[in-house]
Amino acid sequence: MTMFREQNLIEFPQEKKPGKKKKGLSKKTINIIRTAQRNNIDLTAIADNKANVLLSLNAIMITCLVPIIFAYLDIILDNKQLFLPLLILGITCFSTIYLSAQVLKPVDFNSFKLTVLGEKDFSPYFFGNFYQMEAKEYYRHMKKSLEDPELIKEHLAQDLFYVGKRLGEKMALTRKAFSIFIVGIFLTLLSLVGGLFLFSIVV
Repeated sequence: MTMFREQNLIEFPQEKKPGKKKKGLSKKTINIIRTAQRNNIDLTAIADNKANVLLSLNAIMITCLVPIIFAYLDIILDNKQLFLPLLILGITCFSTIYLSAQVLKPVDFNSFKLTVLGEKDFSPYFFGNFYQMEAKEYYRHMKKSLEDPELIKEHLAQDLFYVGKRLGEKMALTRKAFSIFIVGIFLTLLSLVGGLFLFSIVV
């Protein structure tokens, strides 16, 4: 109830009859911002889905691999043609799981701090900037931003930048995870076939 009561503390800017009126955001500008935000959200969802698929697949592989290794541990240790492929596969799975988890892990907002020059550069539209604020302080920043259309543009551009930066990190980590998974599976099969081939020659 306290939060709802505090909402009345904000006074949004009202139209002033005398003097010059500040020009608001045009429809073209709003559409551009909405399109950019929608694209970032869609691409973030794609990166998260890909990482989730890799995480689930490798978790299943590890779940199936561990019981087999413990059941036939003595045989695996005695046969290098089995030990090396399983070792490569295990390293591949754990590395892919780690990178996929980094993609899905939320940002630590305690260490996420913008370089604020006074109060002008503070964006009240991104929750990472105000989730630990008091309501009165947030309302003050929101009111200050809404009074200036140019400041709104700066804040929205700032938010798009940091969201896009995080999206770029997600995409880079997802690509690394896929690369490690593909190379690891290839090396596992190569070492398995090579080991069996050498074993057949020796025998």
